[in-house]
Amino acid sequence: MKLHYIPIPLLCLAALSCEKAKNLANQARSTVEGELAKHAGQAADSKPDPELQKLVDQSPEGAVFRKDLPFPGKLEVKTTRVQELSLRTVQSSAIENQVSTTKGTRTTVTRLERDGDQVRYTLVESTFAEPVIENADDSKKPVVTQLAPASKPVVFHKTGSLWKADNSEGFRAVSLSKSLAPVFEELLVENALAPHSLWFGKKRYKIGDQLPVPDKSLAMLVAGNAKGTLTLTLKSFESVKGHPCGVFEVSGNYDRKQAPDFEGVLTDEDITIRSGKLWLSLIYPLILKEELDTIQSTRTGGQGNAATRGQGSSKLSVIREWKQI
Repeated sequence: MKLHYIPIPLLCLAALSCEKAKNLANQARSTVEGELAKHAGQAADSKPDPELQKLVDQSPEGAVFRKDLPFPGKLEVKTTRVQELSLRTVQSSAIENQVSTTKGTRTTVTRLERDGDQVRYTLVESTFAEPVIENADDSKKPVVTQLAPASKPVVFHKTGSLWKADNSEGFRAVSLSKSLAPVFEELLVENALAPHSLWFGKKRYKIGDQLPVPDKSLAMLVAGNAKGTLTLTLKSFESVKGHPCGVFEVSGNYDRKQAPDFEGVLTDEDITIRSGKLWLSLIYPLILKEELDTIQSTRTGGQGNAATRGQGSSKLSVIREWKQI
């Protein structure tokens, strides 16, 4: 589960005009809300894949969240992340501090493919929309603002115990390898390319069952060196793109140091989950969908480079289309 903050695009957001951003907000929000309505609380829309359903261990006494099956070596995961932000950001450098406010909706779509010791990462879409102004006339509807262009795939290979970016990427490969090599296994777990190391036991869970997730067990939900406490309550059984899941309400807080993403950004984060839901696979130790209303404090950069701090609220929606290939 990743609530992450990327500083460079956010610094650009303050300079965006309302005139150029409103149309995207309407388009992005309507699209997102439609997708969430389809796949969140309406189980009839997403029927479980019959072959995956055969792997589910469920009876009138409840369901087992399995962790005994061999994890597939060839996978594809398309992730759509929509983050509604209201943040105060401070960028600090040796020269000055710059303070700005970021409000709007960021949408990021990525595609990941894993074949054993090779991973391909592709940025498909990265856009931002400022908030919709109520009662605005049609001539002032926002337009799409692209934060980053779609990228060609970056290929990572595992050599020995380390993952490194393909040398054909030149300086970028060197930079990514240096940043991500120590935390690449964490990235794999975070992005459903590897199973969580901790998961449920053999107990069968029924609707209404509650599970405290203390500090020592937090790795079942948050990859990396997170500390904190979360509480899960099982609310229903649904599917995400055909993959059978248990839907849990979640609340609590955690903090994590140097949380990575595939662009090489490392972020310290302190997250309070006011409310939310997690869709946890019934077949493998995976989180396939998230809907979280949070308060967060983040910090990126530093150590001689410009540091960016952010503080405020974030409503996050993540859908991972996970399939074995």
